[in-house]
Amino acid sequence: MDTSLAIPVAMLTAVVPRVNRCARHGLPPVKRTSFALQSRPKLDESNVALSGNVAATTGRLAEHAKKVKVTRITDWPLCASCARTRRWWLLVAAVFLWGGLALVAGAVVARIVNGQSAALAIPMIGGILLAIASPAPFVMGSIPRIIRSRTSDDGSAVVVRDPHPQFAAEVRAAFEQGTHHPA
Repeated sequence: MDTSLAIPVAMLTAVVPRVNRCARHGLPPVKRTSFALQSRPKLDESNVALSGNVAATTGRLAEHAKKVKVTRITDWPLCASCARTRRWWLLVAAVFLWGGLALVAGAVVARIVNGQSAALAIPMIGGILLAIASPAPFVMGSIPRIIRSRTSDDGSAVVVRDPHPQFAAEVRAAFEQGTHHPA
């Protein structure tokens, strides 16, 4: 059963500031945040990008750039739990990246100071793996993933997947109020 809630982009500025509940938990917000969502348009041709032809790949990228829509959202409510989750994942991403780079740098310095050693491969490989893995927690801490939102394929609406009932009720009430009394 699809319980997604679509908020038309044209109504975002009228609806979102009136909503005082978190989309995921239905709790009062402790902060409001701004972010951008990007649509994922369907492309017409088959996947010619895999052909290895530079011209075809460039054409495909240009087609994508023409069709993609960016929706800027301001004052989106985040509850304490969502804000904490976001901080946690961004902290993990930073530790992975900077810790990984520190391990690599430490292994290089140890190699220069002490000479060649097979044991230096452990921090070197571990550091490289941590740095490579750092985008995963960064994505987990992204606002769209936390609030379970995306834009519609055509970019005309923001779709919140499985919103909390209190959030959905406030959005509907703000939407009705916005259509009767334009802001």
